This record gives sequence, structure tokens and C-alpha cells, in this order.
Amino acid sequence: MLFPLKSPRKTLFAKMMLTLTITVTLLILALSSLLYRNFFTASLDNINRMNTSILSQTSYSTKYMDSLVSKFINTVIMSPYTSVLLNNTDNDMVTLGSAFRNLDSLSLPHDYVYSVYTINLALNRIVSTETGNFYTKEDFYDQDIISLLQTVNKDSFAEMPIARKIPNPQASTASELANVYTYIVPDGLETNSSSRIATVINIKASVLRDMIASLNAKMSGPRNEIIVIDSQGTIVNHTSESMFLHSAKQEPYIQTLLAADQESGSFKTNLNGQDYQVTYVSSDKPNWKFISLTSYATFIGTVDTIKTSTFWICLTILGLGLFFSFIMSRSLYIPVGRLVETVKEHLTSTHNKDHPTNDIFFLQNVFNDMITKNNEWENKQREQLAPLKNKWLQDMLLGIRYVDQEALRVSQKELGIHLNLNGPLRLLLLRLDNYRDFLDSYNEKDRWLLKFGIANIVNEFVSEEYKLENIYLENDHLLLLLEISPLENVETTEGALKRLIELAQKAVNQYLKLSFSATLSIPVNSYLQLYESYSDTLALSSYRIVAGHNSFLTPTFRSSIKETVISFPESKAKLLLDSLKLGHLDKAEEAYSDFINQLSGTTYENLLSSIMQLSFMLKTTFNIILESDEFRKSELFQIVSRNIEQFETIEEIHETYSSLFSEIIRVMEQNKHNKHNSIISRIIKMIEEQYRDNNLNLRIISDEFQMSNVYLGKLFKDATGKSVSEYITDVRMNHVKQLLDNSNLSTKQILSQCGLEETNYFYIIFKKRYGVTLSQYKIEKTKRE
Repeated sequence: MLFPLKSPRKTLFAKMMLTLTITVTLLILALSSLLYRNFFTASLDNINRMNTSILSQTSYSTKYMDSLVSKFINTVIMSPYTSVLLNNTDNDMVTLGSAFRNLDSLSLPHDYVYSVYTINLALNRIVSTETGNFYTKEDFYDQDIISLLQTVNKDSFAEMPIARKIPNPQASTASELANVYTYIVPDGLETNSSSRIATVINIKASVLRDMIASLNAKMSGPRNEIIVIDSQGTIVNHTSESMFLHSAKQEPYIQTLLAADQESGSFKTNLNGQDYQVTYVSSDKPNWKFISLTSYATFIGTVDTIKTSTFWICLTILGLGLFFSFIMSRSLYIPVGRLVETVKEHLTSTHNKDHPTNDIFFLQNVFNDMITKNNEWENKQREQLAPLKNKWLQDMLLGIRYVDQEALRVSQKELGIHLNLNGPLRLLLLRLDNYRDFLDSYNEKDRWLLKFGIANIVNEFVSEEYKLENIYLENDHLLLLLEISPLENVETTEGALKRLIELAQKAVNQYLKLSFSATLSIPVNSYLQLYESYSDTLALSSYRIVAGHNSFLTPTFRSSIKETVISFPESKAKLLLDSLKLGHLDKAEEAYSDFINQLSGTTYENLLSSIMQLSFMLKTTFNIILESDEFRKSELFQIVSRNIEQFETIEEIHETYSSLFSEIIRVMEQNKHNKHNSIISRIIKMIEEQYRDNNLNLRIISDEFQMSNVYLGKLFKDATGKSVSEYITDVRMNHVKQLLDNSNLSTKQILSQCGLEETNYFYIIFKKRYGVTLSQYKIEKTKRE
């Protein structure tokens, strides 16, 4: 009778919970839409950064190739043999042939050189290292170069190298063409075009194409491409050889690139009904543009998956929310309903004379019950307070949350933050050392417990002198927010904290068998400067790579860093590469040490940039070794191929590079040994096939292999234990014995077939080899028959 509105109250609670559920769902949808847009933008920015980095490496490799070719051109031009081939008017084939062999030997060690021409149109003489023949301009197989030479002028040098297809005179069909980059070095342009003299260097286009293919493998997706075009929109390199010299000028995105003023950039285009992100980088020498085409399908799929997942999550939350709204409304109403029922029963009992009730005792019981329920509710809230406080402080630190003074006061009270966030503050950033090993050794739960343990140990020491709050961050980061006195001296604070951190580091190492490095920020005046201070402190913590593990970095340390950029120690890098090529490990390590010492005191960014450039030079120079299947399977490749930023200390980088140097030299020595074995096998085969030629000797064999006869002779003797002439004699004598045993030929006929002459020297060798004279051998043979 007194409380007829019980059902409406339940309905009210249900409506409240339903409203809360719908509000939360709408907020999730709104935030998800914002995160979707941000994730899409971030994915696109990441693709652009990655592609720009890859294209920059390609551009650098092209410049590096151009630099190598320039040095080779200088070597060729300065060679006296080139001058003989260009200017000798006697047409003495002995002189010209000797000059050609020496010119060919100059180009032989350079794998990237396809061929070298020497052209004198006035003498009508062309020499090509590709075939080793002399030509007139009428019968020369590469007629295109003659036309180019006659039309070349001073403006043409800006377009070098020239991408061309040249006939392959050794191919089985005339349609087989080779893709090359051509450098024309004329001997003066003042002469008549029909009488010009020039040296022409053809470089294999496959060198750059292989490099692009290697870099293109880093891009995810089969529809992604890296192409290179010249200033006219012609493709001068592509992962597919068939696209070489294909004109792409008619493509709208190529027209946009050619009209662009910036050296690099990116934009969206549509190709064959598919959306692509175009990223490009320009180079001045040669005047080429390096282009990356990335299909939106390679990264938009992940974004769409997140969008679909978010939609279904929101529907699930809404459905569960509706269900739990009903359950929770009933749960929330139960205490109130009980209280109402209790009061109703009490009021009814007061009118029942048989059951009198003490009103004060009744109210005491009711309120005790309410206090108990309230305490249970507060305990549940207290359990959730720590993560809420950590999230609130994280948002303040990362610049995600902005609060005014009133909101700050309320939040501090609700979350139990006892620091004065409007006073002087300092950040103490802790970073776990050997984080990759930490991830491999512990599961997620253990990692969290260990980070919690580190925070407690550091808190125990630092809280003796400072008020602080712990902020748990992602990855290897942990942060302490310290309140400092406005009158405290900066140097005194740094000294005191260094002492406390060293004690904490020892304790962490002793009890947890872990170590961490610490970085101290500059003082800030209020919470509004926390985001900027955190970014600055995070950048300073990167100098752990120099200071090493278990270090303590302060703003004073930053003042010792040279802000001026130190130029890349190119001479030391080249000395390192040369030492590795020669197989001198000690000299390579010494050059690397000098390389690092020259960068001493520079900025973190400058140091890493220089090491990355050195790494790229190593990959470019020793590409065949580093890209081999055997090396790719090794643990060393996994270390070298990851980003250099993942190394924590310079010592880790030193150890990795030292192992890399040793492996490169080992593989080079192995390849050299294999190459020598191949040469020895070919020499033996040649002797077996040509032993009948009585003129066969070391000089003829060395000319055939285009090697020094002294070097070839030493190489053969080291491998077989015999000189070339001794081996030739052994082969001939073995065949002499076979013919003596199995034929009725005369001695003269046998010697003629075996490349020998009937001289006293032969009879001496025969007796020395078989222990009897030739006559005695024939008599014994007759007896055996």
C-alpha cells in the first residue's frame, strides 16, 4: 500500500543502464572512426617513408656506380694502351694486339663493365673488348654508337650515361640485345663529326636492375614496382628486362613527375582501375627519377580489416550491453528493494502489538548494511584506481589529454596523485638493457612482473629524497615523475639522483639479474610542459648507444655532443672496402675503428646515418656474397639486415660488423679457391685436347686465359705440384706409351701424333721415365706378343 512504484523503479534503473550502454557504444564508434582515419594516414606515411628510404638507397647505388665508372674511365683514358689503339696510324697488328690485350685486362676485374670500344673514325678503326676483334665503321655490329658519336656535343654530357640496347655479336640470333648504360668520352669535339675519336664504356644495366630487384623484395605485395626513368620519361631500369627503354611518358603520373619541381614527393594515382601510391626521388647525376608504385591493396586491407572488426566489436558491445543492462539494473535495485521491503515490514510491525520493534536498533541495522555494501563498492573501485591513474598520467605525458586547473584538481584528488603538478618537475626515464633478450626469455606476464619489480626497487631508493609517481609505458620504457624543490640546485639534483640510481641499478642486477639505463630530463615548471620534456628525454636516451648499458644520462651529457654535423668519413669507408677486397681483416677492422673514431662526439642521428651509409656501401660492394642463399640462412644476416636503430650500444654494432668482415673474407677466399680450381681444370682440359700441337706451351695457354704467364704458371704448380711444361710432357708421354702398346706405327708417326719431335731430348726423357731405352721397350713388347 505505501510503496506501489516498485516496477517503475526497476524500469528507471534499466533505462539508466541502457542509456549508458548506448552512449559508450557511440563513443567507441566515434573514436574508432577517428582511429581509422589516423591509422590510414599513419599507414600511408609509413609506406611513403619506407619507399623514400628504398628509393634513396637506389639513387645512392646509382651514384656509387657512376663514381666507380668515372674512376674506371680515368684508368682507361690514362692508359698508354688506349692511346695506342686510338691514335696509332701504322696498323701494326702486333702492337695493336698487345695494346688490346692490356686494355682487356684492365676491364676484366670489373664485373659491371660489359664492353669497351676505342673508335677512330678518321682511321676507320674500331676495337671492341666484347669480341676482341677490329672493325671498320661499316661492318661494326653497334652502328648506333657511331651515330651517337657523330651527334654528341657538350650538352650531351649532362645526359650521361645513355641507356641503350646493343646487339650481341656472340648471340645465336641477331634479335638478342644487351641492355647497357653507355659513357662516351670523345677526344675533343672540335673535329669534324665524321673524323671523331672516342673511348666508349658500356656498363651492364643488370647491375642496377639486380640492386632494384633486391630492394623491391623488401616491398610487400606482388603489384608493387620500382622503376627508373630519364628526363624524357623513358624507362632506364625496371625489375623486368622487357621494360627497358619502354616509353612511359604517356602515363599521367609520369607527366606529373616530369613537371614536379620538388626533388622527392608522393601522390595518389590510378592505374588499370587500381589505386597506387606513387613515391619518387630525383638525382642530378645522372638526371633520373626513381619511382616506387605501391598498390593500395597491399596496406589498405589491414585498415579495412580493422574497420570491419571495429564494427562487429561495437555490435557485440551493444548486444552485451543490452543484456547486462537488464542484469545490472536488477542487481543495483536489489539493495534498494531490500531496504524498501525492510522499512515496509518495520512500519507494518509497529502497528502489530505482538511484535514491537526498537526503531533505533532497526535504523542501525539498515545503515550498517548500507555501509558494508558501500565498502565493498569502494574496494572494487580501489582495485581499478591504479590502472586509471597510470592511464591518466600516460595521456598527460604523451600530450593526449589536456586539463584545466579545476579538472586537474578534481583528477588529482580522485586518482590519489600527491605531486604538485603545477610546481617544478623532472622526468626520470628508465630503459631496460638487452631488451631483445628480455623478450625472448620471458612471457608477457613475467615481463610485466619484472618491470613492476624494477619500478618498486627504484621507487624504494628515490622516494627517500623525492616525491614521485611511477608511469608504466610500452616496450622497454618505465618513467618516474619527480617533484623537486624550486630552490634546488640543478647540479645537486643530478648528483643526488645519480647516486640513488646507481644503488638501484646494483639492486636490480643483484635480485632480478637485469640491468637498466636511466635518463634525466631538464626541470619543467608545470604539467603543461611534460609532453615536450618527454620527447626531449626520449631523444637523449638514444645516446645509450654511446654511453653503454647501465648508464645514467643527464642534460649535462647533452652539452658534450657536437651539434655541428660531421661529414661522412668517405676515405675511411673506402679504405675499409679496399681492405676487405684484398682479404686483409686486420686492416679492415683498423679502418672501421678509425671510421667510428672520426664520428666521435657527433649527434646520435649523424652517427646512425653514417653507419647506415657504410652498411649500404658494404651491401652494394659485396652484394653477391651478402645476398647468397648460404649467407641469408645465417644468423649474421638476420642481425645485419635488421634496422640499425635496434642496436642498443656501439659495442653491439662493433661485434656485428667484425663478424660480418670475417664472414665476407671467408666467403671471398672460398670463392677464390673455387675459381682457381676452375681455372686449373680448364687448363688441364685444354692440354688434354691440344697436346698434339707441338707449339702448345705456357705462353699460348696464358694468352688464351688472358692472364700473366708467370701468375698462371705459379697458380698451376701450386695446385698440381708440376709446372705447365712438365704436365704437357707427362700427357704426351702417356699417349706415346699407349700408341707403342696398341699400334704398329713408327716412332716418327707416334711422336708426330703426340706433339713431340724425334730428338735426343725425347730419348733421354723416355729412358728416365720408363727405365729403359725406346729400343729395349720395343724388344720387350715383341717378346710379350
